[in-house]
Amino acid sequence: MLHHRIKVIGLLIFLLLVAAGCNEGSEATKTPTMVAAETDLLTLEDGTEIYFPKVPDEEGPPEVNDVETFGILFLQQQCLYIEIIGRHANNGKEVLPIWPTGFEIKEENGQVFVYNEKGEIVAIENEVLVMGGGHLTKKYMDDLPEECHEDCCWRVGGFDAIKPTYSLNTYSQNSSIAEDVLLSDAMNYAKDYNLSIGESLKQLALQKSFVILHEKLLQNERETFAGAYIQHAPEYRFIARFTSDFKGDIQAYLPADSLVQYVELDTTAQYSMFELKFVQTELNYTLNPLSPDLLDFETCIKVRTNRVELYVADINDFNATLEEHHKYIYNMEKINVIEIGIDTKK
Repeated sequence: MLHHRIKVIGLLIFLLLVAAGCNEGSEATKTPTMVAAETDLLTLEDGTEIYFPKVPDEEGPPEVNDVETFGILFLQQQCLYIEIIGRHANNGKEVLPIWPTGFEIKEENGQVFVYNEKGEIVAIENEVLVMGGGHLTKKYMDDLPEECHEDCCWRVGGFDAIKPTYSLNTYSQNSSIAEDVLLSDAMNYAKDYNLSIGESLKQLALQKSFVILHEKLLQNERETFAGAYIQHAPEYRFIARFTSDFKGDIQAYLPADSLVQYVELDTTAQYSMFELKFVQTELNYTLNPLSPDLLDFETCIKVRTNRVELYVADINDFNATLEEHHKYIYNMEKINVIEIGIDTKK
């Protein structure tokens, strides 16, 4: 992987607009601010080059529309874009993000990750994100790479570090794992599922292929793929869940024909993984301002139940806190609230 920085000579002129849109005739136009720019360049394993435009925080516009927006990060040609999602007028709009100077991108397992200056993951290709910032218009940005074509640009503000939504399985996926650790995993796995060491090693080795398959389905079947899990008993299977709208051929995604015997399709899911990730992101966004002082909670996505699960100590206290602080949870039909009876604040 080659990761180097291209210094762009010149200046960007930023025109601030209201967050409701990028109309050139907006009355919210302010005096343009001159900002020195730079663009990072990441070369992927397949040779594709990705541009990553950035602007130094200390030299940025004195004011940015402080709007937190839901979106999904995706790669198109040689640039990363964000598709705005959620319940507002800009739903479906695509914007070109201009990142803070301390941010960087890396490729891991065929997927692009964005890191902040602390080394925390803040955005993942084809994943839902919440970002602060405001709209900028490309008309006033002379030095952006020509490969990045978008009428509307977004001056990226704050991000929260991303937490994993769910894991395909509980065993290590590290391809560089030491042999003794792998053997230890295999011994524990064999004990848990009453297998021979040889069979457990075989099944653990298969999981690497299933992780690759899982990522391909997430990226290419966003509208229908509902996640996957490993069934360890009575027969070892990779269970791929889809909504009933799935009409594709999963065999086209298999890295080897020999995996067919281990793959099972389930098309009974109501919601795609993308829908559930959005629900989870929105739920965390609603509740995080109350945590941990006023309430404790955890969320996760359960593939088997096809729901976002919300864990709270006491449901009555939880509902009372929401009402007191005028918080409303959307999409309750996609959320299972589970009372665990343990208040970690005490």
